[in-house]
Amino acid sequence: MSLGPLDKLGLSRLWILAAAVGGILLLGDLNSRMGTARQLERDADILSTETALLETQQAQLQTDLAAAGSQAQVEQWARAQARMVRDGEKLIIPLPAEGVVTPTPQAAPTGEPLPGAWRVWWTLLFGG
Repeated sequence: MSLGPLDKLGLSRLWILAAAVGGILLLGDLNSRMGTARQLERDADILSTETALLETQQAQLQTDLAAAGSQAQVEQWARAQARMVRDGEKLIIPLPAEGVVTPTPQAAPTGEPLPGAWRVWWTLLFGG
């Protein structure tokens, strides 16, 4: 049984169709992986920021714990928060002038831009 020219043409079209379908599936998978990679990068940035904040807070709490109960700490708390004064002293609380608005400072946005899309594709196709 020999294949005629029509059968060979049909077989090659079948291979082209299979390659096209496979290519479309591959591109869909790569696109899905790229979206996942971007989400993981965003999550990593958020977690690193939260970690830095928590480490700073931990250091401050450890400092506060070490100083808690000392005479200087008790006196500082009594004057600043409880507004207590010693005998002979007078408590003065400055009030803002009427009509004066104090500006609230705004933090400048910082951070690195996300890598270009070509880097994400390069990593997905050829590895890290």
